[in-house]
Amino acid sequence: MDVMTTVELGGGFIHVRRHDGAAATFVPHLQSAGVMGLVSPVSVNARDGGELRAWLGAWGFEPARPLAQVEQVHGKDVAGLPLSGEAIQADGLVATGGETILSIRAADCAPVWFADMASDGFALAHAGWRGVEAGVILAALDALVALGARPEDLAVAIGPHLRPCCFEVGPDVAQRFESDAGAVLPATALTCARKRADGTALDLAAAIRAGLHRAGVREEQVFSATACTRCHAGLFHSYRRNGAGGPLMAAIAARRP
Repeated sequence: MDVMTTVELGGGFIHVRRHDGAAATFVPHLQSAGVMGLVSPVSVNARDGGELRAWLGAWGFEPARPLAQVEQVHGKDVAGLPLSGEAIQADGLVATGGETILSIRAADCAPVWFADMASDGFALAHAGWRGVEAGVILAALDALVALGARPEDLAVAIGPHLRPCCFEVGPDVAQRFESDAGAVLPATALTCARKRADGTALDLAAAIRAGLHRAGVREEQVFSATACTRCHAGLFHSYRRNGAGGPLMAAIAARRP
């Protein structure tokens, strides 16, 4: 690969920009399980299908390769393949092998990849605090278990998302995650401008990891990017930075050809 720059993002995640301008965030942790995981850069608005396909092509994905997407609603449903029609409402996708590329969109919520190291099952979930509370992580695990996976055989990667430095929540949200170790942090963890006197910081990755641990996923097989989407304007889109209707990133999961 003709690399111009790389940026380490924690948890094994690496942002790569080539000399030709093509950029992506990669998830090397999944490669041993035969799954490609990557996130589109700020130069791509994943709301635009043409931009998304052009970016995929720059990283070697053939134009004819099927792309599975869902209408995300911050819920817990996980759709299997083949999709039964257009505008399937779900916040996750699960597959076994095949040529289909799984894709979700995000701009502060966490993309979460799951790869079965003992078979060819894999999944991709869109996990904001609402989806995590609703159970999208457990739903993705259950979908893989239904395909024959075991939680202890899964490799999981939690992608770039809004980190505690910028994730201010009120008591109503904080109390929903109090049982998850390390998920609710004091307001002193916030480095962004405070918007409420009773706000605290939420560590979404800690909440996700707690759910994975309860479900039997091995802690050493869960990796999380530590870069904050809001803080890194040159790398990621962010809802809290750009506002409603702003550009989105695409997270991609695919079996290696």
